[in-house]
Parts: sequence; structure tokens; C-alpha cells
Amino acid sequence: MPLDPQDLEGRIEDTVHFDEYKPKMGKDDDIIVATFKVLGKEPAEDLESFIEKGYDWVIDAETSAGEISDGKYIVFIEAERRTHFPAKFMALINDLKNITDVENWMFMYFDKPESKRNMIQSISQDQLAAIIPLSPKKYRASKQAVVAIESILNTARVPRTKGDIEQFKPYQPKER
Repeated sequence: MPLDPQDLEGRIEDTVHFDEYKPKMGKDDDIIVATFKVLGKEPAEDLESFIEKGYDWVIDAETSAGEISDGKYIVFIEAERRTHFPAKFMALINDLKNITDVENWMFMYFDKPESKRNMIQSISQDQLAAIIPLSPKKYRASKQAVVAIESILNTARVPRTKGDIEQFKPYQPKER
């Protein structure tokens, strides 16, 4: 059954999370995982169906098996980690404005644990392109920065303290 305007009104949180979870359909460096939090199992399944049937660039959409908190479910969306992703994802966001009451969508990219880059910010095609690694090579490079920093510090014989590079460690996506 197709969704009508405002069918998901008051049901979807306004913040989309990226790369918080591991993909099911491939490797972390090949697949971007976007997640929406939805109040109620049926609305979550409606959103899942809407996305899977309407967007051929989506590899998979899936609703969490159980509720995560207070009747909320997660809808996982998997797509290829490619440069066309921000434009395609923003088209989806614009379409969601017709079936939800969310006007100002936000997003959070999980880069480093407790990092300022994990801050919630306004979603736009330019922001997504600037923050999310859009190729497998860029994703791997972002995760290998801590190894390079440690090597530089050791080569330069900089005095070290325990935990001195903790803030550079990459975020490890959660299993579903």
C-alpha cells in the first residue's frame, strides 16, 4: 500500500546516522549504512518498503528485529560508498518531507569516538560530501590515520604517554 502525504508524521526522528552500524551486504569500506529511528514497528516497515521500492541505488533496507527503546525501531539503509551518494540521498530526504512532518533534517557521521565530527549538523549535499568518505580508499584512509600518527610520533622520538593518541582512534561500527 503506497504511503500518503504525512503518513509518517510524528514518527521519524529528524537525525539520520551514518556509518554507526556495520553493513550486512558488504564490507565497511564499500557500503554506507544510513539509519533512521522510527516510532512503531509498522511505520518502520512502511518506511523500509517505501525506500526499497522507490530507490534503485539502495542495496538493502531493513527494519531492526526488535525495538531499541520506547517503541522505537531502526530502519537501516545500505548504499554503495560512491561520489553520487550525497545527491541520491538528498533526493530521498526531499521525498521524505512529503510523508513526514520533518522540515529540518539533521545528520551525524560516526567518525571517531566522542569526536566533534560526530556532532549533529544540518543535512545538505555539500555537508554529506565533505564529511562522509565516498570511496573505499578514502574510508580506509580515514581509519588508518591513527597508525600513521603513531608511526610519526615514534620516528620523531616524541616522548609518549599512555593514551596520547586515543582521540585519533577511529570509531568501530556496531554489529546489528
